[in-house]
Parts: sequence; structure tokens; C-alpha cells
Amino acid sequence: MRFYLDASFLMALLVEEIGSPAADHWWQSSRGNRIIGVFAAAEVAAAISRGVRTRRFTEEQARVALDDFDLVRSFCDPLWPAPMAFELADSLVRDFALKLAAPDALHLASAMIADATLVTFDERLAKAARACGAWVVEPV
Repeated sequence: MRFYLDASFLMALLVEEIGSPAADHWWQSSRGNRIIGVFAAAEVAAAISRGVRTRRFTEEQARVALDDFDLVRSFCDPLWPAPMAFELADSLVRDFALKLAAPDALHLASAMIADATLVTFDERLAKAARACGAWVVEPV
């Protein structure tokens, strides 16, 4: 089984959030190939950087979180979005019922094209994924 880890899951794994215990448990107990898209990696780095700007994190805490992220990535397969992922993301965004922003649509499209189960804490993204017939895990 393949799992595509989105930014909401990765942030819960890296920094203390409400979903962190569930993320830690899922990470420790999951079996199969884990995938981190390069776009998700950029999104995580941006969220941590934003945390420094908003004073949620000190620079030292941010460096530790990014080091931890690099360690997590070393246990995962990278995924570069294929051109068709952008095309599929475009069509997902144009489906108004899905209510997806472009970044989430790209995550969903990438997971679908990789034939991977999407691992997310984002309820809207999970709902859209299910509506598209994609497999989803929301760790609990």
C-alpha cells in the first residue's frame, strides 16, 4: 500500500498540534510506502517559516522542526508532480462542489495519480477525496 502524506498531516507530525498524538501513532504503526510530494515539502517549510514570522516558533524551534522534517523525508519516497497532476488539479478546482483550493487540489491529484491513499487532517480535502473515489486516511 502507498500513502501520500499531505502538509496538514506532516505539520501535526512535526510540531505540537491537536492532531499530533494521532499523527505520531499513525506514523509508528503504518506499513507501506510513504510518499511526500515536493509541493508538500515546500508547503511545510512555508508553514514553519510563517510560524517564525508570527512568533509561533522561535528560529531554533523552526530549525529543529525542519531538521525533523528532513529526517521524516528520509523515510519516504519523493514525488514530483507530473504535468497531468496539474491538469487534474485544474479540473478538481473547477468542480465547485469540491470546494478545493489549488494546493489541496494538487495534493489530491498527486495522490490519485500515484494510486496512493491520502493521509490528511484536512476535513474538506478528505471529503473532496472521497467524493472523487480516492482512498483517504484521517488518523485518529
